[in-house]
Amino acid sequence: MNLPVRATVTAKMEAVTPKGDEGLLVEFLRAYRDSVQLVIDEIWGLSEVPSRTELHVMFYSKLMKHGFRAHHVSEIYK
Repeated sequence: MNLPVRATVTAKMEAVTPKGDEGLLVEFLRAYRDSVQLVIDEIWGLSEVPSRTELHVMFYSKLMKHGFRAHHVSEIYK
């Protein structure tokens, strides 16, 4: 007899920064948050949600100019 099994896993994340660089992490997180808000603000008034490809075209170069790495950029507009 097979009984359904449900498991819940909680992951603990810890930011690791060199000692004394906590301010740099906070600065990065603020810039990341502001960039996510930029994307939201720009697509808010559109009649339909853009595809990921369209989001890439709209935001990739803008966000790269802010100094984000490529994987950060793709996560911001996703």
